[in-house]
Amino acid sequence: MAEGPPVKCERPWGQDDLLRRLAGAVAGRRLPQSLLVHGPEGVGKRSLALWLARALQCEVADAGDVPCEGCRNCRMAARLEHPDVHLHFPMPRPKRAASRARLREAIEAQRHERLALLREDLHARPDADAVTGLYVAAVENIRDQASRRPSMARRSVFVIEDAERMVPQSASPEAANAFLKLLEEPPPFAYIVLTSSRPDALLPTIRSRTVPLRVAPLPTERVAAYVAKHLGVGDEDRARGVARRAGGAVYRARVLADAEAGESEAAADGLLAAALDGTPQARYRAASRYSARGARGELEPALEALRIRLRDML
Repeated sequence: MAEGPPVKCERPWGQDDLLRRLAGAVAGRRLPQSLLVHGPEGVGKRSLALWLARALQCEVADAGDVPCEGCRNCRMAARLEHPDVHLHFPMPRPKRAASRARLREAIEAQRHERLALLREDLHARPDADAVTGLYVAAVENIRDQASRRPSMARRSVFVIEDAERMVPQSASPEAANAFLKLLEEPPPFAYIVLTSSRPDALLPTIRSRTVPLRVAPLPTERVAAYVAKHLGVGDEDRARGVARRAGGAVYRARVLADAEAGESEAAADGLLAAALDGTPQARYRAASRYSARGARGELEPALEALRIRLRDML
């Protein structure tokens, strides 16, 4: 597989102590083969699971400072292109297939389509509004992949997101029971990392065969630092406001900041149109839509977006 350009790998924000312990476990070959990464929505479970996949596949994994983020394995895993890193997630059930084999093929094709979207935006949720599940055919695909020896690295790593979706209403416990067989007898080269925001919804037999790893919400100050550094929210009060609403979850903060930015852009368009209209009434009507104070402080971010828009026009 041809290597693409170098990428900046995403390190889980604010979880340095946890990462150090995990890196030491990888280097000392003490990492359990089956992990359950759990925590509230948006705390960074996907980011941590993929970081762990890079650490396991890193070419200097035994040195202790992993992942190095520079070796071929790390770079390919960061791009979701490593043949021995398998990311699975709930998806809509494909239309009726002629056979179980056809259904499995359809699910795998659908997974690769979504992986292509994730390579463009790791935080994409293409099926956020759809009914999704980890169906029996998908679990069978995982079991087949896990039975094959790694093709490039020493290990195979399976990241299965939202693992509690193996037992939604639209998918029977048969999927979870099939997966249980893999957890009971994993190949010596396979590591399985489940993620879940609702670990209590998993079958008790699955929970009992995995080692729990909790990703805790972060203090507001750390989330505010993330918002300021990575999301471009320079105003300290706005950054703290986003952080408070995020409840310690850095990726929920990303969603909130993106939504706020979109609203500010729309507001800037309205203010600019009113200014160009030329009538005092139009300008007053536009400005009076936004409160200068309060929980959201709408006018200030709108004016900041307008300032940037005017700067770009000049």
